[in-house]
Amino acid sequence: MSEQTLSKRGQKGVPAGEAFGKLVEMFGQIYDKETRPDGIISLGVAENGLMHEELVSYFNKIDIASKELTYGDGPFGSRALRSALASFFNDYFHPVHKVLPDQLLVANGCTSLLDLVTFGIADEGDGVLVGRPLYTGFQSDVNTRAGAKVYPVSSEGKDPMSEEMVGQYEKELLKQEKQGIKIRAIILASPHNPLGKCYSPTTLKAYMRLCNHHRIHLISDEIYAMTIYQTPHNTTALPFTSVLAINNNNNLIDPSLLHVIYGMSKDFSCNGLRAGVLLSPGNPSLLKSLKSVALFAWPASVTDLYWTTLLNDREFLNGYFEENSRRLGKGYMRLTGFLKEQGVAWVEGSNSGFYLWADFRAVLGDAIVVRDGGDGKGEEEEEVVEAMTVERPSQVYRTSRKAKERDDWFYGKLMEKKVYVASGDAFFAEEHGWYRISFSVPMNVLDIGLRRLGEVLGEVRAEGGGKAG
Repeated sequence: MSEQTLSKRGQKGVPAGEAFGKLVEMFGQIYDKETRPDGIISLGVAENGLMHEELVSYFNKIDIASKELTYGDGPFGSRALRSALASFFNDYFHPVHKVLPDQLLVANGCTSLLDLVTFGIADEGDGVLVGRPLYTGFQSDVNTRAGAKVYPVSSEGKDPMSEEMVGQYEKELLKQEKQGIKIRAIILASPHNPLGKCYSPTTLKAYMRLCNHHRIHLISDEIYAMTIYQTPHNTTALPFTSVLAINNNNNLIDPSLLHVIYGMSKDFSCNGLRAGVLLSPGNPSLLKSLKSVALFAWPASVTDLYWTTLLNDREFLNGYFEENSRRLGKGYMRLTGFLKEQGVAWVEGSNSGFYLWADFRAVLGDAIVVRDGGDGKGEEEEEVVEAMTVERPSQVYRTSRKAKERDDWFYGKLMEKKVYVASGDAFFAEEHGWYRISFSVPMNVLDIGLRRLGEVLGEVRAEGGGKAG
């Protein structure tokens, strides 16, 4: 009865809020060697715990002054932080044009920034294109408050990282606009999440041309820009290239349509401190507009101080990036060794992020193709049902009944053994059976998690694969 006291927006959020309980419950049971040795090993969340000891030691040496207990310089990031970020972009992202502090807006994380940007460029009901598989958070980031909708772009057998994929975006754009949906933007996870790969400059240019041709925005989420590692498996992998480093002198894209989002969570291993930055050098009107609502995403002054100090300490920062890359490479090799032993394939050649995109179809059983892509247009031969996942608790999405039943069955097996990996259904995988597995936990924790996962896979094989449908 209490739901009747809510607005229509409030009522819409009740199921999503309840679904978050499953995620919060899992977070409350995470493994700790001392306090919770029987807890859940999370290999499904994109967090990096490899450098936490070094960062805690570093931050504990920073003196907090009374200014950090005030409103500081306001809700858009301090002048000191924006200056440090501009210098960081200029030194590490190799922009064609120098980044200036006034081109930056700081908020309490990239989730908030995508919400803000969507609010500024799209009206309720408008669409945003993202290629499959896609980072699950994009769906809620653009929809929950701003009211836009992600339209997943299927690869249909094409390499998601290739220039050929750009044609798939245009195909989806024209399809949706024919149905009366105004497409406002493309979001690129660059480097890619969950594939862990980098786009070539040629492909980035193709996306810029496409967006310019159709007068839509290109939002490049570059939150993993410095999380690049090397292993014997990825010697030919492409390095990271920022859209800022693409020469736009031949008018590839109207500068007012190009935006970069970056944050503290991934490259700096600080998911919990909540800080991100929007760089929109060619659209001062967007920055002015967003300042009108940025009050709701005000970053904490202490976080502002920590990030500023870290960015300005290049000696520590360079050593941190180097050691972080080394440890990630070691984790990658440990995980791929396990997958090879288990007969599980993965997308090879990854060199960025904290995870691998692994193919469990050979273990789980018959292939289940999910052509629907989340829009419910009836292409799926299997019965289509509504579902939520731990990774996508704020969004109801559509999938085949067989895929949902098998996913629930496998999730139950994982929870019995206290290990968690992220279902590809939440990433709009085009075929059920793909999972994102993170390796950015301390090696002793990774070993325990993989042992538990091995036990799950052994039971699945013994039962003949997924018993769905």
